Amino acid sequence: MQLEYKVEGIFLPQLGLWLDPWAPVEAAWLSHAHSDHAREVHGWVAGTAETLSLYRERWPDSAGRQAAQRAGFGEPFEWRGAKLTAFPAGHILGAAQLLIEFQGERLVYTGDIKLRPPMCGRTTVPVPCDHLIIESTFGLPVFHFLGREEAAERIISFARECLEARVTPAFLGYPLGRGQEIAHVLCQAGIPTAVHGAIARYIPYYEAAGYGFPNWMPYEPGRLDGRALVVVPGMRNVLEASGKTRIALVSGWAMFDCARTRSGAEELIPYSDHGDFDELLQLVSATGARQIDVVHGYTEPFAGLLRERGLDARARGRTATVATAEEAEG
Repeated sequence: MQLEYKVEGIFLPQLGLWLDPWAPVEAAWLSHAHSDHAREVHGWVAGTAETLSLYRERWPDSAGRQAAQRAGFGEPFEWRGAKLTAFPAGHILGAAQLLIEFQGERLVYTGDIKLRPPMCGRTTVPVPCDHLIIESTFGLPVFHFLGREEAAERIISFARECLEARVTPAFLGYPLGRGQEIAHVLCQAGIPTAVHGAIARYIPYYEAAGYGFPNWMPYEPGRLDGRALVVVPGMRNVLEASGKTRIALVSGWAMFDCARTRSGAEELIPYSDHGDFDELLQLVSATGARQIDVVHGYTEPFAGLLRERGLDARARGRTATVATAEEAEG
């Protein structure tokens, strides 16, 4: 199967299909709704129902201007002689891998992915394939993350400790994905929780998928009494200026001690919606892929480590040694 790695994204010329393109194209697969993967208005798009709904919320100009294919998990559909099937990727609500079967070859594009069960979302199903395109946001041996149960315990414990001391616990969460997971954990634990508007905007989509947020309330500037806060990172200066909060960072980047300085957080909880190093290795092994293309994040180091294990792996796309604004949604 022919593949072209371009500035605009990954292109399959035989199918006229782009994978998570950065610019408007004729036909696009959207792995999930983060704006570094689902952006611009295309002629035709495919993705899970949740991804398409969130994408249209974030890109309202797309509504009514393009044809769309809703992909149910495990339900193949045809596209220009190929069979396409979505499988869960465990990243954020609606995130999906794509299996492309064409001319006797099986290609899997993971998009952003994790192997451990997420706090909110479907657990990843490894898909056997010949050729694997895998993201490597955290593709270094230093990255080891908490499972959802331990991470939830840490979130709840920090919140209760702060509230008992009459200090406001403030959790930094990105608008889509991590923010809803943190709010879900706190609300399910019966902790009064105020949620920043940029995060609250997407709570209805999670509720529609069956995740409860009992008794959450909108965040009100200056009101810090008796509740946990789930806010966007840009609120850091406001929180610090109040002098009445303790900040927690729930992220894969919490593995680094420098995260305290960068985020202003005193509590670092290393939980991510991306796979850690061991998860990525396990996923590669479970697919049985003969050829691996590594995209996003630590591409060169991870591909090199795979080659040391005897695999045919190559780094593709951009390489990052620090988180960009969107990649930090980990």
